[in-house]
Amino acid sequence: MKKAKIIITLILVLIISQASVFAAPRIPVYKVGNVYYFLDKASGTITGFAGEPKDIVIPTSLGGYKVLSIGSRAFAESSTLSTVSIPEGINLISAEAFASCPNLKSVEIGSSVSYIGSRAFANCQNLTNVIFKGFLENEAIASDAFYNTAMLSNSSQEFVTFGGTILLKYNGSAEVVSVPNGVKEIDSNAFAYNSTVKEVILPDTVEKIDDNAFVHCYSLEKINIPSTVSHIGAGAFDDTIWMYNQASDFVVVNGILISYKGTDRHVEIPDGITAIGSGAFMANDNLLSAHLPSSVLYIDSMAFGGCSSVRLINIPPSVEWVDEYAFAGCINLTLHGSLDSYSQKYAEYMEMPFSTEVYVSYNGKKVYFDNAVPIIYYERTYLPLRTLMELMGFSVSWDSATGNVTCIKADRTVVITPDGQISVNGVISPTVAPPININGSNLVSARVIAEAVNVQVGWDEKTRTVVLTD
Repeated sequence: MKKAKIIITLILVLIISQASVFAAPRIPVYKVGNVYYFLDKASGTITGFAGEPKDIVIPTSLGGYKVLSIGSRAFAESSTLSTVSIPEGINLISAEAFASCPNLKSVEIGSSVSYIGSRAFANCQNLTNVIFKGFLENEAIASDAFYNTAMLSNSSQEFVTFGGTILLKYNGSAEVVSVPNGVKEIDSNAFAYNSTVKEVILPDTVEKIDDNAFVHCYSLEKINIPSTVSHIGAGAFDDTIWMYNQASDFVVVNGILISYKGTDRHVEIPDGITAIGSGAFMANDNLLSAHLPSSVLYIDSMAFGGCSSVRLINIPPSVEWVDEYAFAGCINLTLHGSLDSYSQKYAEYMEMPFSTEVYVSYNGKKVYFDNAVPIIYYERTYLPLRTLMELMGFSVSWDSATGNVTCIKADRTVVITPDGQISVNGVISPTVAPPININGSNLVSARVIAEAVNVQVGWDEKTRTVVLTD
């Protein structure tokens, strides 16, 4: 009997051990010197390490598998790492790969590296020496790749650049600064918090100004931005005299709307603007709707990010590209656009609400809606009830007990019941289009509203506008 129990126990142990193998497959680990490397064999990516490395040369192969890239945060926060050599064969240094390594002092990067990700070496505060064995184009180094490193803040050079094309940091104290010819990109925070610079002269070689490039340059009042610049990042000129002095609510550079300074809840963006720049409306809690002109071609990252109150943004057919984070945090947003357009495909891909463009005019004036937007539903046009009725002079109330909506103006009383029954001065009007409720807002057929309040209704196909007239 005792022998049988032992056999059963051994069988159970084997079953459990096999189950654990299938439930939690091991990550391949390879030892080189005193360092253990974790490798994703399929992609050739080092994903992590174990040990206390000080001076390392990244291996080009592990267990017979080629190493092609260094993964996100693979060596981040290593307290012992002092020098790193990245040899030929490595193509990619991912975001934050070596971030926050407090004792990292020197990095050598092989010529095969084609891209360095965002904040790859950020907060390596003792990193003073970076050697590139090859030449990286300005697009190959992400913003803030070397943010808060000694090579930027402690450099004796006035202009710290990569290959003369990316201006990483300006360390000077001049009031008038001429950026060297050949610089193509002004990196994130390159001039940030410089309190002495009053004027910046950019050469015609500059193509890109990154996020926060001149943020908190409190004395900056003049800057020439050449026509070659096609991208300006979020907050690039925040807290500068230059931005403060811009008279228009729409701050536009080379056709790019880089900031909206106004307070309107419904914004008509002027024609001629070709791009909605990164962060142009970011965190504008006052914004309810924005109408983009047909001149707009693209919408950049975080253009409307964090606009939690915005309900409607129309995307014209001219738009060719929208960044995936353009509307991040717009939790109440419905995109409006044309059928089979880029905007519809974008909305479907991003799983955002979408409707075809519908506008409303009343007695010749465009109507803006605060809490809901007009939609086409089963080939009928539905309009937000409360905003429209109040615009026409009706008082609107809702009975929480019955669910009835009552609209009163002078000698006319309109009552709409939850099941779609509409009465005018007590007389029930037959309807084949009952009201619908979307996110707590009642929408009623345009024709039903027109008949109930005795106004004329028409449709302008060219502008896709419901035309209401007393």
